[in-house]
Amino acid sequence: MEELNVPNPDGDVNPKQIELILSGIDRLPTLPAVATRLMAIGSEEDFDLDEAIRLIETDPALSATILAMCRTAEKGLGDKITSVRRAVIMLGLETLQAAVLSVYVYEQLEGHAKTQDTGLFDRTGFWIHSIAVACASESIARSFPEFGVKPDEAYLSGLLHDVGKLAMQLVLPKVYEKTLRLAQSRQCATCAAEQATIGIDHYTAGKRLSEHWKLPDSIRDAIWLHSQPRASLPEDAARELVSVVTLGEAIARDLHLGWACEFGVGLNTMELANELELNTDKIGSMAQGIVETVSERTQILGVGEHTEGDLLLSSITQANRRLVDINSTLQVKATEANRFWRVLSVLGEFNDHASGDSTPDELLCSLANALGNMVGTVRVTAILQHSVKDPWRVYVIDNGTITDGPEEVSPPDTGIGIARPGGLAEANAAIMMELASIEWLTDMLSDIRSAGTPIVMSLDEPGEGDADQLPSCLLILAGTDPVGGSLISTKAFGFVRRTWISALARSVRVERSKRLGEDLAAANRAMAAMKDTLAEKESLIRLGQMAAGAAHEMNNPLAVIRGRSQQLFERLGAKRDRDAAESIARGADQLSDLITSLHMLTDPPKPMKTPTDPVLVVRQAMDIARDRVKKEGVRAKIQLSIPSEVLPIDVDRDLLSSAIAEPLINAAQSNPVGVVSVCIEPVPDTNRLTIKIADRGPGFSPKSLKHGFDPFFSEQGAGRRSGLGLARTRGILDLHDAEISIANLPGSKGGGGEVTITIGTVKQRNRRAA
Repeated sequence: MEELNVPNPDGDVNPKQIELILSGIDRLPTLPAVATRLMAIGSEEDFDLDEAIRLIETDPALSATILAMCRTAEKGLGDKITSVRRAVIMLGLETLQAAVLSVYVYEQLEGHAKTQDTGLFDRTGFWIHSIAVACASESIARSFPEFGVKPDEAYLSGLLHDVGKLAMQLVLPKVYEKTLRLAQSRQCATCAAEQATIGIDHYTAGKRLSEHWKLPDSIRDAIWLHSQPRASLPEDAARELVSVVTLGEAIARDLHLGWACEFGVGLNTMELANELELNTDKIGSMAQGIVETVSERTQILGVGEHTEGDLLLSSITQANRRLVDINSTLQVKATEANRFWRVLSVLGEFNDHASGDSTPDELLCSLANALGNMVGTVRVTAILQHSVKDPWRVYVIDNGTITDGPEEVSPPDTGIGIARPGGLAEANAAIMMELASIEWLTDMLSDIRSAGTPIVMSLDEPGEGDADQLPSCLLILAGTDPVGGSLISTKAFGFVRRTWISALARSVRVERSKRLGEDLAAANRAMAAMKDTLAEKESLIRLGQMAAGAAHEMNNPLAVIRGRSQQLFERLGAKRDRDAAESIARGADQLSDLITSLHMLTDPPKPMKTPTDPVLVVRQAMDIARDRVKKEGVRAKIQLSIPSEVLPIDVDRDLLSSAIAEPLINAAQSNPVGVVSVCIEPVPDTNRLTIKIADRGPGFSPKSLKHGFDPFFSEQGAGRRSGLGLARTRGILDLHDAEISIANLPGSKGGGGEVTITIGTVKQRNRRAA
């Protein structure tokens, strides 16, 4: 019989494949007509004994088998039975039917298997085991008649209980060989391997074959349902017969008679006996009788001559072999358990040190420490990149603590687009040659190589759609523990690695969220400041519009007032009248200056910039300030110092001088009899210079420091000044890309304030334009 063409026997099975296998079982040979007729006679109420005798006598081999069974039967007749008639009468029809089926089943299956390469499948051992199960089942049925199971039926059911294995081996010899080796390697039940590789197990195959042979339903149930828990058996099944065969299977495996074609944990005989409420001592005393019966039945069936001594010796050998297999399996399991324990220890150690709110750097230290302990090293070098847009950062971690870094490094340019640190783990020899020129990487690798065998591991998540937003990490460490180093490539450690990847990704997301929150808060603050600035500018615009309108409407009246007051001053002779006229003229001038200042704030003039010596600009501002304070009776002195050479500045000289004059006037007014110092000096290592104006007056109050540049702010008495000086100065400085700040002099016992103006030189401006 040729093997069926089963598609993909090692992969997923489908209903069509299973039906193909079952159809192959259906094509196995049927039982001979003699067996079929004898089974039919047994089901008739009025059976013809002469017909049964004639059927047996037509088959000489079957006749010899029946006579041999009489010689082994405990009937006290010995060799006196010499005819088939007397043998049939002595044995009874049920025993006769069991004997006939046993002989024909064995002959049919073995007859088609002689040319098959059995490989791992031990056919002789299989039949000895089947006979042992049959003899044990028969002994149980005979010893415990309360079950109501006929011994001959129990014997036949036990003999055929695993016939499904033979059927599958006949239909799929190569695939079934592979199935058995899978069960052997995994030390699992054969049915589990059958389901994994073929899609059906030998229980289902045996049921199908029993239906193909038209065996009684009770025998079919024993083949199909044996070894299942009694509580799970269907109500309409032959539950008692199935339980007897299951217990017989357990006893036969305990005796190690033959080859059970099983590699997993066997049935527990005592538990089954207790479940059936049987006397366990009586069960234990059956062993010797079963061995004797097996020896006799193997010869009768034609399996071969096996004495009791041979069977016992084989039983001991099988038991020892099983012990060796179990011990070997336990050693393998112990090794695997130890490896799993070490992997779990790594995960546990990581969890002990990491927490839900750990930063990426803290998480990196925790996993580096756990990994280092596994492979036997205290130093781990890591390269971490939070996302594809973030820089590469190199860390040196000793005993779970960052001892060097993080240092930002440039990604290696290999010409093939390795954009993430984890990609270095997959680099081939050619790429590594390119990377050898990178100083920071070669230093890192040489440091690791000097400590042991380098281990390179990536913590990237493959196949993710948003990989650019995920972190990429490369760990490089020296492996001094070969066993620990080998764990990195195991499937179990793969789960640990995935845990680390997920934890690192989560930590980076949390960190990114925190930074985003901080940036959002800063943006909100900036937006609020912009709103304030915008409101200020809008108010200045409205003020400018009002000032422009006022200037248009008031300039002529002011000119008339000033002209008339001047005429009055010249005509009047009395000093009091002349002073009054002069006061009118000053008021007109102040009002005109106020309107001009407002117009400058809201509609600044376009500066006409030319390269100018900053000293000349400051001296011009000093002259403007001296003239102004002199009119107010202020005698403060203004002194200029220039510690070193300064570069020219590109400015509108008149406009900038008027702006610098304002803080000079304020400084002089704050200390009318003191000295105002002005210092021009370059800012080191830049193309900028500062103009610092300092006085020894009372300094700036906290309110002045906060509102000094606000329009109309002044802490002087009413009517002294408009409060637009510093506001106008800042506006003019903005036109020159300059900055102004106010502060109190540090460490000064007498107080004093300082105004700092910072402006770029011509060299700096030329570089910006380029």
